[in-house]
Amino acid sequence: MIRFVIAFVVIVLFLGLSLFFVPIDTLLKRVNTSSAVSYSLAEGNLFNGRINDVSYKASDDAMPLALGDYFYEGNILFTGIKVAFNNEDSSTVGVIKTNFFNGDLHLEDFVTEAGYSTNGLGMLGLKINIDKLTLNDGSCSHISGTISLSNDSFAESVKGDLRCLENNIYEVKLLNSSNVAMATMIYKPGFIDLEIETSILKADVSVFLGKRMGFTIPL
Repeated sequence: MIRFVIAFVVIVLFLGLSLFFVPIDTLLKRVNTSSAVSYSLAEGNLFNGRINDVSYKASDDAMPLALGDYFYEGNILFTGIKVAFNNEDSSTVGVIKTNFFNGDLHLEDFVTEAGYSTNGLGMLGLKINIDKLTLNDGSCSHISGTISLSNDSFAESVKGDLRCLENNIYEVKLLNSSNVAMATMIYKPGFIDLEIETSILKADVSVFLGKRMGFTIPL
């Protein structure tokens, strides 16, 4: 009995220590069976390292969206794995948790800021804060978070709560400080549809553009 216990402990320790030496590139190639996410080089092991030139492709014929280089730190939990990540300038940070028992994937404490160019308004500033996003079988089952949108032409920035719809579509109604809806943003794989009230603009252009104007932003 004692020999069995000792042997079991030795095996567990050996397997645990071996995780420090297994290259993350080997693990990712086994786990990542999707062609949507790709990278050029992964350095490190399960517990810390760097993944370079991460990109996302919404479909086979879509242009890949470059996401940049990311550093990560991983921990093994009783229910799965927890990975904290950030890009080089920490403009994007977050935590990913996997659940081995039900297959759920959680994104928590995620913050990112980015600028998107439009023909009519120039550069739009987008800030995303996700407290928690739960994916089951690749589809969103729950999301709690906000999006803020700003532009030099806006009288003020607008903000709203995220909702996940079917087929990996996300929607947010953006409100001003008076809690009046000023814009609607819909994310679909590969692009963003944005529709704004022209009253959000500093200049009164409703005579020329009407009450609403729309943009499609490819990703």
